[in-house]
Amino acid sequence: MFDRILIPTDGSEPAEHAIPTGIDLAAAHDATVYAMYVVEPVPLGGYAAGMSAASSEHSEYTEQQEAEAEAALDIVSEAGLEADVDVVETVKYGEPDEAIVTYAETNDIELIVMGTHGRSGADRLVIGSVAEKVVRGSSVPVLTVGPES
Repeated sequence: MFDRILIPTDGSEPAEHAIPTGIDLAAAHDATVYAMYVVEPVPLGGYAAGMSAASSEHSEYTEQQEAEAEAALDIVSEAGLEADVDVVETVKYGEPDEAIVTYAETNDIELIVMGTHGRSGADRLVIGSVAEKVVRGSSVPVLTVGPES
């Protein structure tokens, strides 16, 4: 039923909760997992007056996020290795929800499996949710895995 499953990760606990579900589905369907980490834009508050995007501060911020991406993607790849599931790693740059939806739609992904914090009410409205934005914006089916799964 599925040949290509996307597991977006940011290295957080909720994201890690989704990994076993995505890997299990891939193993059951002999699918390939596409593990994705999105490096978000540098916050404007990180710039001093006159600093450019090529500054050393920007570079350090990006290097830190790229190291976090590698660590998060390694977790998915290790889970895939243990389950004999092929994992393709990718790092994208931009807004996470937009990058996830675009990647899924342009790479023939058939299912997105992602974690959610499980917030509700005012917390969800104030904080927002990448998972919710992906569910609303994706033409690809999205399976969200909550913290209690």
